[in-house]
Order: sequence, then structure tokens, then C-alpha cells
Amino acid sequence: MQLSFSVVAACSVVLALGPGYAIAQDFKPYPGAKLEEKYSKQASRSGMTCQVFVSNDSFEKVYAFYKGAYREHTWPVSPPKLPTGREIQWAYFLLDGAKDLAHSKYWLKIQRPFIGTVNDELDFKDIRELSLIQVVRRQ
Repeated sequence: MQLSFSVVAACSVVLALGPGYAIAQDFKPYPGAKLEEKYSKQASRSGMTCQVFVSNDSFEKVYAFYKGAYREHTWPVSPPKLPTGREIQWAYFLLDGAKDLAHSKYWLKIQRPFIGTVNDELDFKDIRELSLIQVVRRQ
């Protein structure tokens, strides 16, 4: 069974989530980013809706766009590394005014590279040089 890396990352966060706050900002799509419906459906679960977008632009460019729009939350765990040893870049932003990611019901993650799936042996598959923008909304 293969899981979307986005699903694995989102689910690990969802396990720690608590009550969120009602104040929310509108999500601003990154200019030119393409919605990936297949991965959006894979990442969504009961009680959680995800939208997955991809962009050819660098992580730094996408990061700068969202850094100017939302409050960043530092994830306390270092990102994993690819088999080549390269560290995955990621950043999290709160869209709902929550005090942190554990209390947020509406947040986004950016990541580079895009990883389509992770198999049972935790091997990354479908690695693409794209920036991922994942928007997560919990009910």
C-alpha cells in the first residue's frame, strides 16, 4: 500500500491537533500554482480536507510569498532526508489565528521537492523537483 507523503505528514500533525480558533484568513493561491486533484483527494481524510498545489518555482520564492501573508509556525522536528542525503525543505503557516499548529484547524505547508508517495518500507517514490503547497482544513 502506498500513501501520499502529504498524507503521512498531515496525519502525523492531525494526531496532535486540539481545538482551533474561529478567526481565519483567506488562502491566497501561489501565482501559477496548479491544483493536483489526485493528490488532494489522497491527502483528504474524514474530518480533514486538503488541497495540494504544485509550482515550478523554487522553495525560497514560494516561502517568501507565504511569509509575507501568514504567520509561520516552526515545526519542532527536522525534515527527513532523501536517499541522496538531501534534506527536504518545508515550512508551515497558520491561516486561522491559532496559537500553534497543534491548535490550528486551517494551515498550509510548503515543501520541496514534491514526494508523491511513500511505500510500506518508507521509501520515497515519485520525487519531483516541484514546490508543493498543501492547504489543510479540519472540521
